[in-house]
Amino acid sequence: MKGFRSKIEVILIAGLALFFLIWAVSKCNSTKAELQAKRAAEAAQDSLAMLEKQNQEQAAKQVAKPGPANTQPKQNLLADPNEDYARLFVVIDKLKLRSEPGLKSEVLAELNLFDQVYFLDEMTDSTFEVNLGRMVVDEPYLKVRTKKGLEGWVYGAGINYIKKKHPGTLD
Repeated sequence: MKGFRSKIEVILIAGLALFFLIWAVSKCNSTKAELQAKRAAEAAQDSLAMLEKQNQEQAAKQVAKPGPANTQPKQNLLADPNEDYARLFVVIDKLKLRSEPGLKSEVLAELNLFDQVYFLDEMTDSTFEVNLGRMVVDEPYLKVRTKKGLEGWVYGAGINYIKKKHPGTLD
């Protein structure tokens, strides 16, 4: 009887060990699947963020369409002089239009939220860090023209091709 009991104990211990091994492998596989799903979701978010950034950069870098080589005046004197430039919207209320890039240059005008401006294909080589209230952004200055024809420089985070208030500003 003594030998029979020890065989049962060995079988029970082996059974418990096998049960534990199966449970551990299944737990690891489910954790691995969750981790892969999480990584796929993060990769998708990164891809979307990269696409949005590329779209914003593309809109900011859009150049004027090249015109014909001849210098004859346009026939239609009522044509919009801004039609060859990318139209952008002011996304920060009271955005300052300045004579030169930088916070210390003369303010030519204050632009209201959702005013239209036209990107004149000029931007600073360096970026400037500015605290918008809810976030700090690092953008270049861009040269723009208002609908009234006033030209100057605005901070890059203050304009966008989408008519949507910048999320980093305070209300």
